[in-house]
Amino acid sequence: MALGTLLPYWPAILFAYLEPLSLLLGTQTAWTDPTRFATTQVPDDGTILTPSIACLSYTIGNIFLLLLLVAVLCLFISREARVARFYLLFVALGDLGHIYSSYRAMGPRKFWDFGNYNDIMWGNIGASAFLCVNRVATLMGVFGAVGSVKGGKKVKRV
Repeated sequence: MALGTLLPYWPAILFAYLEPLSLLLGTQTAWTDPTRFATTQVPDDGTILTPSIACLSYTIGNIFLLLLLVAVLCLFISREARVARFYLLFVALGDLGHIYSSYRAMGPRKFWDFGNYNDIMWGNIGASAFLCVNRVATLMGVFGAVGSVKGGKKVKRV
């Protein structure tokens, strides 16, 4: 148990601190510069910010904020290892969905052309893949068990 969570040290840093920070930054970008947020999802596609695209950018920013709050709930507030493990599993599935959604939007040619990725594409695909691998590794116990003994009180491991 590390850093106020039921996670081992590395997953606690990654999922309880770094990822929520990145979600907050994503929210800030989507809300303060929806044009850049929308038009850099797939580079050079000539997208013009319409009210519909602006609405989608703001909505995605709101979803990022919601994910941050769910992470706080599951990793800090809940003291059950089972909740933390299911959170990691469900968000890993979401990572795969995020990568597939990017693939569908970009098409295979742009998706597999890693050399032409911009920062948003690396976030959508590279960061999602990195987080997914680390979530699965955490669930497999690579970094240690989720749940621990704290203050003489055993926390249930699942």
